[in-house]
Amino acid sequence: MKNYIRNKSVMVALSSLLLLSGCGQEEKIGLDPIDNIAPAAPTDIQVENTNGGALISYKAPMDDDLLCVVATYVVNGVERTTKASPYVNKLKVEGFGTTGEYQVFLKSVDKSRNESENVPVTIQPLTPPVDLIFETLQVFDSFGGVKLAWKNETEDNIIVEAFLKEGDDWKSIENFYSSAKEGKATIRGYDPEPVTFRFRIRDRWDNYSEFKETNNLPLMEVELDKSLFREVVALPGDAAAMSNYPIRYIWDGNTVNNCFHSSGYGIDRAITFDLGVKAKLSRFKMWERTESHAWLYNHNNLKTYTIYGCDELTEEMYDGGVEDEDGEVYPTFEGWTKIMDVETYKPSGDSGTVTNEDKEYILNGDEQEVPIEAPAFRYIRILMTESWSFGLYAQIGEMSFWGQIVE
Repeated sequence: MKNYIRNKSVMVALSSLLLLSGCGQEEKIGLDPIDNIAPAAPTDIQVENTNGGALISYKAPMDDDLLCVVATYVVNGVERTTKASPYVNKLKVEGFGTTGEYQVFLKSVDKSRNESENVPVTIQPLTPPVDLIFETLQVFDSFGGVKLAWKNETEDNIIVEAFLKEGDDWKSIENFYSSAKEGKATIRGYDPEPVTFRFRIRDRWDNYSEFKETNNLPLMEVELDKSLFREVVALPGDAAAMSNYPIRYIWDGNTVNNCFHSSGYGIDRAITFDLGVKAKLSRFKMWERTESHAWLYNHNNLKTYTIYGCDELTEEMYDGGVEDEDGEVYPTFEGWTKIMDVETYKPSGDSGTVTNEDKEYILNGDEQEVPIEAPAFRYIRILMTESWSFGLYAQIGEMSFWGQIVE
C-alpha cells in the first residue's frame, strides 16, 4: 500500500511539471483547456520594414495565460507562421521576394488554445537580400576557371547557383551555400579556352535573383608535383620541427592526420622548402591539423603568415638572422621576394564560434589566390606570425600549390 501511495505521488508530481511547449501544435501536452475565453488581440502595432521582410512590434494583451503571439502570412504561395513568446514585444517576418504591399495577420493565443481575432497589418518589404547580393556579385577570370566574390551585409543564408553553357543548353555545375558577409567561391577544372557561365542568387524561401551571364577565359594552370618537393638545410630563424611531426608532412598528401609541428617556438619563425621546379604560382591551399575537429580555427593552427619566394638559396641567406638578448634567432629576408600576407579565411568571421560552414570550408583547405603580379620562384619561405590560440608554437597540416611551371 505504501509503494502504491508513493508511486501515485510521483506520478502526480511529474504531471504537475508538464508545460505546454508549443503554440497551436496538434499533440496534446500539459493540462486540458481550462476555459474558452479568447485573449485580447495585440494592440499598438508598428512596422519597421526590412530587406525582404519586416519587424512588427506590438503591445501584447495582459492575460495571465497568454502563450504566444502569432503572425501568419504567405510567401510564394505557402502560408507561413512566426511565433513570439509573451516575454517579447516584437516578431520578424521574412522571405518576401519582391517589394510591394503584403498582408500579415497577428493574433494572440492562450494556454487553453483560445485565439483572438486576426489583426491585419500591412508591410512593405525593402529590396530582398537576393537582389542586394546579386548587385555585388563579381566574376573574374582565374587560373583553371573563374573566381566569384559578393557581399552579404545581412548575412542571410543564400545559395549562389552556377550554370555552364553547353551548346544551346545550360548545365547546373555548382551550388555555393554561404552566409558569410564577404562571400567568395571558385570554379576550377577548365582548359584555357572561352567558356560562358550564368550565375544567380537563391534563398531558402525559393526567391531568385536575375541571371548574370559572363564570358570568361580561364588561365592555364597545373598542380605542382609534391613528389619533387624537398626539405632544405634550415636557414637562421627557421623553426625546428618535432621528430614525429617533420616539415615533409606538409606535402605527404595526408590532410587528416599528419602535420608539421614546431618543436619549440614557431611564431615569428619561418619554414623553408624546395618546390622542385620554378613556377609562377596561381593559388595554393593550406589545411589545418585536424585529428580533432576541436582544433579547427584553434590550437596551434596558423591564423596569419607571410609567404616569400626566391630562385636559389645563397650563402648570404645562411649568414642572415637576428639574435635577441636572450639568444633567440629570428629570420631575415635579404634576397627573398615577399609574395603575400595571408590571413586564413573563416566564413563566419573572426569570433570564437566555429560554425558548420567554417568546418566545411577549412576541411577542404583554405584556398588563397596569389597576386597575378607575383614573380615565379622555386624556393618558398613561410613566416608564421600568429596562431588561432595566440600561443608560440605553430603547425601546418598540408599544402598544395597550383600555377604555371617556368622551368
